[in-house]
Amino acid sequence: MSSDEVPLRRDARTNLERVLTAAAEVFAAQGLGATLADVAKHAGVGVGTVYRRFANKDDLIHDVYADRVHATEKLAERASLATDVWDGFVQFFEQSTLELATDRGLRELTTGGYTESLGWARGTPPTRLAELLERNHETMGVHLIKLVRRAKRAGVLRKDFQASDMMVLSLAVQAAMAFGGEERPQLHRRALGFILDGLRPSRTEPTALPSAGLADTDLMKFRRR
Repeated sequence: MSSDEVPLRRDARTNLERVLTAAAEVFAAQGLGATLADVAKHAGVGVGTVYRRFANKDDLIHDVYADRVHATEKLAERASLATDVWDGFVQFFEQSTLELATDRGLRELTTGGYTESLGWARGTPPTRLAELLERNHETMGVHLIKLVRRAKRAGVLRKDFQASDMMVLSLAVQAAMAFGGEERPQLHRRALGFILDGLRPSRTEPTALPSAGLADTDLMKFRRR
């Protein structure tokens, strides 16, 4: 190995890390519709640098989000095995909702809000990204169905709740987070409190909410933003 090969490899590794970091930030803010040129610009490298490492956007999305996807699977598994099944349910719902709300790319990837990325390299077999999402769908289904069944058997979750309802309710909380924005970052916790209370089959009194609601004057101001 010549002495000048080491710096080249280090530069290549540095550029790869810059591209992955930039892609994570761009996708989180702009969603998966962002282009490789957008990522390259944010990373401060030429778009050719991105293409030399990633043949298509699917591969870049995969490498940015694979660890996050697996972490969510682990979170669901821990929740399904929690000694206190209601605590496990709440922890998963809160944490997964927060992660989705703060990362548009992850939200589009896991909720199906963006599908153009899949099959980006047309004419090729299923990509790593497609395979990752297929496995994730199957794995999450197993863990969440188990979690919901345990919660129902324990009498802490209403009988008509389905595992698929979790995503719908999560989107409602995410919308509250977007509405509150930086001015009222805890506003979504009221929506979360109402939802969780509504999921219990019975309770003697409502759970105290962790955040005050918007006054009528504040509501009008928020609507005019």
